[in-house]
Amino acid sequence: MADTTGSTERTAGTQESYIVAEGKKRGSTRDVRPEAAYDRYYTVLRVHAGDALITDNWHTSEVLSHARKNFEGYTFAMRTLEAWGAVIESDRRAYYTAGGRVWVLDIEPSAGKKKRLPTNEG
Repeated sequence: MADTTGSTERTAGTQESYIVAEGKKRGSTRDVRPEAAYDRYYTVLRVHAGDALITDNWHTSEVLSHARKNFEGYTFAMRTLEAWGAVIESDRRAYYTAGGRVWVLDIEPSAGKKKRLPTNEG
């Protein structure tokens, strides 16, 4: 049977590619949801394990430290967070997988890109 919808129309569930302009893998292509807006910004307030039990070892500490240094206090476009692998659940919470663990990102909506918030690091 012939496709009568036309080849340029998007079907439900299709994803669009987003070329990453920031970060370590600059220029790589990632799939993001069409709902992930260029003009929606989120500030990451905190990165933590949520209610998960995390093994206290060198690997876990290094991965958590790395995630905190690269996310906490920064404001990102929604599409950038998703291109980096974060799953935004709501305007207050996102999940990010790194080092074989799922980390919780406490986020808040932002009017736009802004300077990094001060962190509690010593």
